[in-house]
Amino acid sequence: MERNVLGVIVGFAFVFLMIFIATIIQKIFKLSNEFSRKIIHISVGNWVFLALYYFTKWEYAIIGPVVFIFLNYLSYRTKLFAAMELEEKNPGTVYYSISLTILTLLTFVPSPIRFLPYLGIMAMTWGDGFAAIIGQKLPVGQIRKGKSWGGSLAFIVFAGISAAIYLSIFQPQLATSRIVQLAAATAILGSAIEILSPKNTDNLTVPLIIGLAAFALGF
Repeated sequence: MERNVLGVIVGFAFVFLMIFIATIIQKIFKLSNEFSRKIIHISVGNWVFLALYYFTKWEYAIIGPVVFIFLNYLSYRTKLFAAMELEEKNPGTVYYSISLTILTLLTFVPSPIRFLPYLGIMAMTWGDGFAAIIGQKLPVGQIRKGKSWGGSLAFIVFAGISAAIYLSIFQPQLATSRIVQLAAATAILGSAIEILSPKNTDNLTVPLIIGLAAFALGF
């Protein structure tokens, strides 16, 4: 089977498996929609590793993200994937897929550092996902409605960890100190963007600003 076609199949299987697992966990442990939504948020973001491994043609790479723009919009309107939706309607999952589509296209600009735009996805999925989970448990000092110092610290820690892992995989020649510096810069910038973003738009602003900045500075 052609590599790109296999990538599409594996990508869809991975995403639906993550949604299925989150749904089962939610039902067994009677978790809130917010918690299951963040499990999906964090796990699905790791699709970028599959994308960089399988896809050599952008036409195939964007099939998954574009399809999920429409599926997530349908779910946002009808709660098709209940585990992904909150009681209060939130188009965040739609913005997630839009960001992923744009940054996926950027990874096809010919360059040895084509992986850099996905730093924005890593920061959003790990940072924002854990910020929401931990921020609810440690709502220390409200910065603004829905944003706490506890959540922001969690964002910095987990976005930094994910960025460091990601850079270590795709830029193993970099010194450890340099990787730590870049990961810290990514995490701090992402946290600031998340705090300052208008309500429900951080799934758009965080990945795109970080991804575009990494793309521009990398060149």
